Amino acid sequence: MPGETQTPAPAVPRKARAVIPQSLPIALALVYLLVLFARGDVTDPDIWWHLRNASDLVRTHHFLHADHFTFTVAGQRWINIEWLAELPYYFAWRWLAAQGLFLVMVLAASAVALGVYALARLRSQDTFASLLAALVVIYFGTVSLAPRPLLFGWIFLVLELWLLEAFRQGRDHIAWLPLLFLLWINAHGSWFLGFGLLVLWFACGLAEGEWGQLYATRWAPAQRRRLLVAIAASFACLFVNPWGWRLVAYPLDALLHQKLGMQYIAEWASLDFHLPLGKAVLLLFLALAVLQLVRPRRWAAQDLACGIIALYGAVTYVRFVFLAGILVAPLLAAGLRLERSGERKRAGGGMLGIVATALLLILIALAWPKENRLEAGIAHSYPEKAVPYVRSLAGSGNVFDEYHWGGYLEWRAPQVQEFIDSRADIFVEHGIMADYARAVRIQEPFEVLDRYRIRYVLLPTDHPLAYLLAHSAAWKRSYDDGQTVVFQRLP
Repeated sequence: MPGETQTPAPAVPRKARAVIPQSLPIALALVYLLVLFARGDVTDPDIWWHLRNASDLVRTHHFLHADHFTFTVAGQRWINIEWLAELPYYFAWRWLAAQGLFLVMVLAASAVALGVYALARLRSQDTFASLLAALVVIYFGTVSLAPRPLLFGWIFLVLELWLLEAFRQGRDHIAWLPLLFLLWINAHGSWFLGFGLLVLWFACGLAEGEWGQLYATRWAPAQRRRLLVAIAASFACLFVNPWGWRLVAYPLDALLHQKLGMQYIAEWASLDFHLPLGKAVLLLFLALAVLQLVRPRRWAAQDLACGIIALYGAVTYVRFVFLAGILVAPLLAAGLRLERSGERKRAGGGMLGIVATALLLILIALAWPKENRLEAGIAHSYPEKAVPYVRSLAGSGNVFDEYHWGGYLEWRAPQVQEFIDSRADIFVEHGIMADYARAVRIQEPFEVLDRYRIRYVLLPTDHPLAYLLAHSAAWKRSYDDGQTVVFQRLP
């Protein structure tokens, strides 16, 4: 009322307000969960040939255009589609060894989780719902929680989604899209999904109407022009890479011609709903359906498109469960947001924030794996004890190796060119993968070994092919450390 004096609210001390941002404890909590989920594991089979690629690039200052790792496809054209994302892992290894790989992996996965949290906040304006979205992504991300370039691809996807959502809400940062795709195509093949999503997002704004709870809003002419320019510029930037149009066409080639290689990679299998992860995916989509029944809300055409892509991707390939989480978790947050005028502002720099930050830093330090633990995991998964013997085989004959061990041997014993590694694409293209399958499945083992003039066979001791060779008069056991066995062809 006029003349009435309001009692001012108690002021939060300026120093306390500035010390700890509200988002810092949340970020540290997500990092802590990722450290726990990672379980101190850096044994992804692809990381080793990634390190070899990056090492050769740094040493020679030349991009790899032909294979020189194996004897089966030596000199054949090969495109390193992830060269840019390999460099952080390589330099981290040089500086911190296995700890460096773990650090880059956790930071990249944390960036994805925090990006989804920020995107969910943009959609819902609700801290709790946004934090739940980030937790969903962390759990779904366990399918790819390894030192892999793919994590950088998902970082770029989250950035793209944030730019598009901000644009829809009237904040125009769309000019960053071409730079994003310039980096993305040089880091990982998932740019193809991102570009398709960009085109689909644009197409959803070309119509206007309402169909029940679904609606579409036509872009204003200025918005349409901005998006068209961004799409055209982004497409042009795709060709700024060391291999030109071949790298742009690579995802289509992978979809059409590399299906055999997918049979050897578990994450390319369909989602198993008997497993906890499958049940979690089912629960997420059921939660969206129940929310729509209990608290009906209108869905933009772009949101429906993201939901359909997420559902199809998750049930078709385990690899895309992570993608489903990134696309759907912000929609879940929007459905869970509290109906209120705004969240109460909290002073993030108070004593509670300081205590929470300190506690989380301590928990992260306690959970962080020691170097000897990481090295023990590597030694358990790969033929580390056999490396000196393998090096001694250089120049003495062709070596047939286990598929998942190839990259490790290329990194630790580069003097030896072996039969195969986990780069499926080049081996599928030249028929090597099919021959490998016939050998290890005991369909035509001796025929394959003869065809490639194999002198040494390096396998896990419990491998079926190792059992067969142990009972063959044409082969002798030349090395055995209990984990790895090497057979040598007799004269």
